Amino acid sequence: MQDFKTQKQNLTEFIRQNVRQISRKGDVKIMARKGENIYKRKDGRYEGRYIKAYDTSGKPIWGYIYGKTYSETKERLNRKKVDATVKSIISPIDMTVSEWIEKWIGTQKHIKLSTKMMYHSHLKNHIQNSVGKIPLKRISESDIKEFVATEAKKYAPKTVHSVYSMLHLALENAHEKGYIGQICSGIKLPKINNTVLRVLSPKEQKQLEKVLLQKNSRYDIGILLCLYTGLRIGELCALKWENIDLKNGTLSVLKTVQRIRNEDSRIESKTTVFFAEPKSSSSVRVIPIPEFMVKMLKEYKRDDGFVLRDDSRFTDTRNISRRFKKTLEIAELPDMKFHILRHTFATRALELGIDVKTLSEILGHSSITITLNLYAHSLTEHKKKEMSKFNKLFKNPSN
Repeated sequence: MQDFKTQKQNLTEFIRQNVRQISRKGDVKIMARKGENIYKRKDGRYEGRYIKAYDTSGKPIWGYIYGKTYSETKERLNRKKVDATVKSIISPIDMTVSEWIEKWIGTQKHIKLSTKMMYHSHLKNHIQNSVGKIPLKRISESDIKEFVATEAKKYAPKTVHSVYSMLHLALENAHEKGYIGQICSGIKLPKINNTVLRVLSPKEQKQLEKVLLQKNSRYDIGILLCLYTGLRIGELCALKWENIDLKNGTLSVLKTVQRIRNEDSRIESKTTVFFAEPKSSSSVRVIPIPEFMVKMLKEYKRDDGFVLRDDSRFTDTRNISRRFKKTLEIAELPDMKFHILRHTFATRALELGIDVKTLSEILGHSSITITLNLYAHSLTEHKKKEMSKFNKLFKNPSN
């Protein structure tokens, strides 16, 4: 009796032979035949659609190919159908680690689109050409250890942790289904050292504020708002006037703008922008606005629309980031990422005596531990300042 692999090879060859016979029939004069899914586009090209996979609910996932002529498109479409058919009959046990992870990512319906894009990036840039080539049924703990060791030589510990986390989840899923053994229990990851975050010094902050107030545009008021509320750049770009209560001096964070890698082959742009829920459930929050910021916002208040624009359009995160870098140049400050505004806000808050629990909620952290880990240095300085109050309490007995 033929084994599964031999049957698969025979079926593949049979389909490919039929594709070649179909392709020899020449160009088709009519635009499309029923069921072929080939259509002529406005730009003169032909577009072919095929089902490349099915999701866990049975819904087809479509793939697209293009050609200058009908026959060219049909031939390429038939080849894609062959590849999709062959791929669909591969048993999980005969897959490579990369093929398994790709299949596993497709089943993750509960994760956000941005997370799924990150998984695809990890697969392509870290796993595909290394441990991903190993057959799933042959993957071992020593292979994982070697992979982690190699990654640790090339990338920062935080990156290694992120890549391994995805790999671990995918392999654990294969273990739960009985395809492989438990091979991730003895893996040791490089230690992530807590580094002191770069923040604006009080002097640098004043230099920046001076330029922002001189220019006094919507973008600049937005940058200032982040500096005094800790908003993320995507949250700022998604902020609408309906989310701001100037009477009570609060703003609600309900959405964020994200730019992710584009997976649709029909669209030429490499990335696409979309509105999503904030980073986590705790990121949906209400933030009190300082009084001076409320007064500034009232000057620009509209009934609706986005805070950063006069019209109904939103601002791309790349535009506000470029504006920030230009402002840094004018203020004669070194080049820094926009996120430094959030770190500076948190540091100033601790310096002013705001308690960590309150700060954690304003920042939208999922736990107070994240706040403690991120701003350990600032907390130490704050503790020293607070402890110095005991100097006034102590009276030298000799006096």
